Amino acid sequence: MTKEHVSVSLTLERLWQFSLQYYGVHEVKQACLNLQNQFKGNVNLLLLLKWLDEQQVTIAEQDWHKVEECLGRSEALLQSYRELRRKLKQPLTDTLYREALQFELQLEKQQQSDLVDCVNQLALTHADDQPLTRRYCCQLGGEHLYSIFIRPFKLNLDAKESD
Repeated sequence: MTKEHVSVSLTLERLWQFSLQYYGVHEVKQACLNLQNQFKGNVNLLLLLKWLDEQQVTIAEQDWHKVEECLGRSEALLQSYRELRRKLKQPLTDTLYREALQFELQLEKQQQSDLVDCVNQLALTHADDQPLTRRYCCQLGGEHLYSIFIRPFKLNLDAKESD
C-alpha cells in the first residue's frame, strides 16, 4: 500500500522564523548544541525535521540520503568557519565577534535554504511512525536528547514572516 503524498508550505522564511523561535527556548538550544558538539549532528537539519514533525509529515526512507547529501555543499564551510570563530573569540573585540556571529548566521540561513530546496522536491507523506527528530537523534546516538524535542512547539504567529 502506497502512502498518499501531502503538500506543505515550506519556505526559507517560514523555516527561519520557526528556527529562531524554537532555538530561542533555552532547553532546546542546549539540546541542539549538545547534539552538534557531542554527537556531530546538524542543528539546521534537526530544526527542519522538527518543523516537519510539527506539520505531521515525514520523508520517505529512500529520500533520507537526499536530505543529508544536500548539506554537503555548506556543511564543510560552516564547520570550518565555526571552528575559526571559536579560535578567534579571545583576541577579537566584542564588535568583531558579533560580526563574526552574524556572518555565521548568514551561512546557517544559506544551509537552511539548501534544505528547503531539497525537501520541496521530495514527495512527503503523512507521518504515522516515529518522528523524524527521534529518528535523527537515534541515528546519531543521542536518543536521550529526543525528550527535549518531543514537546510540541507553538509558533508565535505575530513574528514577522514575509514569504
